[in-house]
Parts: sequence; C-alpha cells; structure tokens
Amino acid sequence: MKKVVLLLQAVLLVTVASLANAETPLSKPGILNDETIMTSHRLSGYDTIIIRDFSTDGVVYDRIDDEEKPKVDAMKPLIMKTLTLSIETEMAKRKLFKNVILNGEAKDNAVILEGNFTEFNGGSRALRFWVGFGAGKTYLKVKGRLIDAKSGVELATFEDQEAGFKGVASMESFEDLFPHQAQSLGQNIGAFIEKLY
Repeated sequence: MKKVVLLLQAVLLVTVASLANAETPLSKPGILNDETIMTSHRLSGYDTIIIRDFSTDGVVYDRIDDEEKPKVDAMKPLIMKTLTLSIETEMAKRKLFKNVILNGEAKDNAVILEGNFTEFNGGSRALRFWVGFGAGKTYLKVKGRLIDAKSGVELATFEDQEAGFKGVASMESFEDLFPHQAQSLGQNIGAFIEKLY
C-alpha cells in the first residue's frame, strides 16, 4: 500500500511539473474576426516572412449571378495581388522582419503566411438603399495561417471579413469595392501579425 501511495505521489509531481512547464500560447490580438494562436513565442524570433498569394480555389460566390461571375473571375488576379502587396506594404511600414519575400521558397528562420479567399459576396444595392444598417453589404472573406517554415508547425490561424471602404452603405458595385476591400484585409492582417511580433 505504501508503494502505491509513493507511486501516486510521484505521478502527481511529474504531472504538476509538466503542467508548469507547458507553454501558454500568446494572447489573441483581437483584430481579426476569428483568431487561434498556438505559439508561445513571438514572431520577432524569425528574420524572414514569406507571403504567399491567397488562393481563390473553392471560393464561394454569394449574391453574384451567372452574368456577373465572369467579371469576378477576371478580377481574381487583381484581388489576390492587391492583398499580397498590401500585406507586404504593412510589413515594411511597421518595420517587421528583416526579409519580406513574396511567393518564395521556405527558409530555415522564416514564417510563412498563406491562406485563401473563402467568399466573394456581391451584396445588394437595393437592400443597402432601402434597409440600411449593414443589410446587403458587399464583402470579401479570407482564412489564413502562419507556419514555421522549418518544421511546418502551425503558429496561428485566422479568418476575417472586410466590408470596409464604403462596403456597408455604398451604392458602388463589387467591381469597385473588392480591390479596396482586399487592401483593407491586408492592413488588418498586418496589424494582426504586428501584435504577434
């Protein structure tokens, strides 16, 4: 009986010690719509960020009819590039990372930012005009993640929706709004990364 008690005490001590040594993830920055942080280490430990163009594969078209869809398809490269360049600009403006590489290969001391667009919502001018209060808004949605380039381990994941640049109340079409919203998404993602830096 005494041996069982001693064994239980030893197991308890090991459990308490491992819980004390468990690393607590960084706090959520609270900038994007949904954020999950898995790392306890700041991104400032990396000297390079590799920004990959967000994919549009599998994107959902909402409130975009068959006649409008080819117009959105033609805009995809512009929307993708606008987001990438906006994030790059944010990294430079905020003086984050020694090296900022667009669509490059993984390096040892690098963090990779990648993701995809999940929804293109064309909104409804009629709802914005007659109902207001955010009804019928035009918006873009993305989800993404930060990955340690060396190990492939996810450091953080996120989702965000941007209806900015007059997207809630404007009578402008998605053709006018989507590029500006992609730029705003880049600014939001830049602020998110800065908080983790």
